Amino acid sequence: MLSAIGPDVGVGVVTGFWFIVFGLGKMRATPSGGRRAVPTSGLASALRRLRGVLEVLGGLGALALVAVAFVDDLGGQLPDMSAIGLMLGLALAVLAGWTVVEAFLHPRKWVQLVLALAGFALAVFYAGFR
Repeated sequence: MLSAIGPDVGVGVVTGFWFIVFGLGKMRATPSGGRRAVPTSGLASALRRLRGVLEVLGGLGALALVAVAFVDDLGGQLPDMSAIGLMLGLALAVLAGWTVVEAFLHPRKWVQLVLALAGFALAVFYAGFR
């Protein structure tokens, strides 16, 4: 059973949880007052929340594909999901790339930029393992 856990399962689990956590972070409401308040347009906040929802769904999809791959490695007779995993990885890479561009264009916060680049690299690795 433990022999079925390979690098593809590890990358899939880390990618799934990464995009769930950071997607939930994007769905939070922005502060309307105080020292952390930054004026944003309604369209920008709506697109950010939509991207958060898509990242959470992509993270859940990555975890589901990891579960399917794990069951298939244990001897199940399931169809090949590698094409779906590749498309999901590429979609997550696009969402993470959007986050990188957003972190670079706004007043630069270097931690957000580094985390966005890490998410992009993780999504690309996930697509490569699929």
